[in-house]
Amino acid sequence: METNDPKVTAPAPYAAGTGTAAMLPGREALDRMSYRERLALKHSDPATYEQLRRG
Repeated sequence: METNDPKVTAPAPYAAGTGTAAMLPGREALDRMSYRERLALKHSDPATYEQLRRG
């Protein structure tokens, strides 16, 4: 799906394959995520990543 709309962006290469883990409260969410999912979350929302990491 190619588009010239500047609002539509493709996921970053490091985030390919994300979106498989359900967001659970606390540390369980981070434990269920793959490495790529954790990395994508860390880059896109560092505050949430740290909150989940501290669990």
